[in-house]
Amino acid sequence: MTWFKSKDNITAFVAAIIAIIALAAAFYKTEPDVYLFPRISAVIIALLAGILLLKSFMGRSIKPLSEAKLIHWKTLLPGLAIGLIYLLSLEVIGFYVSSFVAYFAICVVYGKCDMLNVKRGLFKIGVSTVFMVILFLLFWNLLHVRTPTGFLI
Repeated sequence: MTWFKSKDNITAFVAAIIAIIALAAAFYKTEPDVYLFPRISAVIIALLAGILLLKSFMGRSIKPLSEAKLIHWKTLLPGLAIGLIYLLSLEVIGFYVSSFVAYFAICVVYGKCDMLNVKRGLFKIGVSTVFMVILFLLFWNLLHVRTPTGFLI
């Protein structure tokens, strides 16, 4: 099938499969109050997968697999290392503190300015703090999701 010779089409197909699995897991024999957050997430994933499928059927930006660019591992590896450390420290330190540190580390690693600039460093700390407050309000107050707790909350 020639449709699967494009990287974009394969990505759209895999996203659609993941969306179907997420929708089935979130809506099949579950209680609406308990599974509110997974249901919202599954619907968002399904909408984004639908947009990808629509884009691929319309034929936009179709490149053969032989012309696809390689992954720049040098750029990707710091983010993967931060993600791995985040997952390992989540249950020990706690969700909010480890999320703050991980978000701040990603801002530092992938930000345009270096940390020697105090003003930019304080700005990144402020953005990370606002991000954590929004996560806390979203999970704890709005969705009533219990997050992993550790010795630093």
